[in-house]
Formats: sequence, structure tokens, C-alpha cells
Amino acid sequence: MGRSTAKVVIKGPTVQDFIKGLGLLRNGRVQTYIDTEIVRLADPYVPSDTTFIRKSVFLNTDFGSGLIIYSIYGNPRGRNTYNDVTSVFQDGLPNGLRGPYWIHRMLGSGGWEKLEKGVMSYL
Repeated sequence: MGRSTAKVVIKGPTVQDFIKGLGLLRNGRVQTYIDTEIVRLADPYVPSDTTFIRKSVFLNTDFGSGLIIYSIYGNPRGRNTYNDVTSVFQDGLPNGLRGPYWIHRMLGSGGWEKLEKGVMSYL
């Protein structure tokens, strides 16, 4: 008795189709949500001695790209704004949440959990 084999080809959605359907591609609805939510959650942490940095994210970021861009170079305080620990104080007084490493601090203060919950609501 000889062996016989059969080749079965099943055509269906690809992994890429599932990813696209969930809105996980670049400029998809989930990535756009993540970008806008990071900016929204980080806003209370962004230094606001001038509104330059806070406004710059809306001018420089392509929401949905996964890249959030705050312009710190045109800021009168110079390019060290993001990592300048002296910006925690304004006029010698504590400046509340606003200061350096604003995205990192937001994520460490419950931001990750809020993002995860929000993303799960989209899936």
C-alpha cells in the first residue's frame, strides 16, 4: 500500500488583517488614542512658565504615528527643559507636578494603568 498525501490550502485573514482590524497599525485608531491620551495625561506635568512647550506638542506631533514631539529648542529656557531638575521650583517655590521628565513621571504615577485600561476598551 502506498502513502498518499493531500495538500490543503486555507485562505483566510492574515495576522496583518487582524492587526489592522484592531486599529493597531500606524495611524490606526488605537495608536491615535495612545498618542492623544499620553499628551492629555502628561499635560499637568509639563512646565508652564510659558505655554510654548504645552502648545508645541500639537504643532509637532502626528497623532497616530507613535512619536510625540514636544519642541523644547525654541523655548526661552533652552534645550535642558526636559531634564532640568531646577524647573521643579519656580520662583523658589515648589511647582506642583510640573517639571522635568514629565512623561516619565506621568507614566510612573498611574499613567501606564490608565493607558492600558483605555486601550483595552478599544479592543
